[in-house]
Amino acid sequence: MRTFDLIVIGSGSGLEVSADESDAGRFVAVIEEGPFGGTCLKRGCIPSKMLIQCADVMQTVQNAAAFGIHAKVESIDWQFIAQRAFEEVDADAAMIERGNRQSENVEVFKGRGRFTGPKALAVEGFDEELTAETTLIAAGTRPWVPDISGLDQTPYLTSDEALRLPEQPKHLTVVGGGYIVAELAHFFGALGTEVYQRRFNMALDAQVERVSTQGGEITVEVTTPDGKRSIP
Repeated sequence: MRTFDLIVIGSGSGLEVSADESDAGRFVAVIEEGPFGGTCLKRGCIPSKMLIQCADVMQTVQNAAAFGIHAKVESIDWQFIAQRAFEEVDADAAMIERGNRQSENVEVFKGRGRFTGPKALAVEGFDEELTAETTLIAAGTRPWVPDISGLDQTPYLTSDEALRLPEQPKHLTVVGGGYIVAELAHFFGALGTEVYQRRFNMALDAQVERVSTQGGEITVEVTTPDGKRSIP
């Protein structure tokens, strides 16, 4: 059993605590199964804002005539847009991990941790269990997938996958109305994807009843105050 002063699960905001503790001379274990940096760096505000900037530039060009500037978009380099965002994000994540590994009072355990008893944890890939008087769980958030009939048999994306698509989709139906959905709809729609959402198309007060796929085309069946409708 390895003993630490503090165990931190997650390498996002939890690293602020681990850094303060290690600077004070206390021995800290950091458990992380994926890239370092947390939700904001890896799949949240930083990559999304870099992609949204591209959408904003596109709209600026498209609306330039209103300012007496006549311009047009020749083409979109989707691979460059995606690579630009995530090369920087991935490099930052690697730098954060190196910094923690080089810290004198921090030991990094790459893998999924689980509690095995009071104040005791096991990490996949490591034989020895860890213990500390205090364990901080700062594992971040994950996308929630709604319980929709047929969804488990239909290809779908969460925001995690949507931010790293290797190719631009021609059509996109977005389920939900929160700010993450709004950002993604803006990004894809501004760059030419036909998006089923507000400035594009919007179904308000809609309950998604079922999704299905046939011949490569996905259909979403919804119920609105006006009745049922299918969205291809």
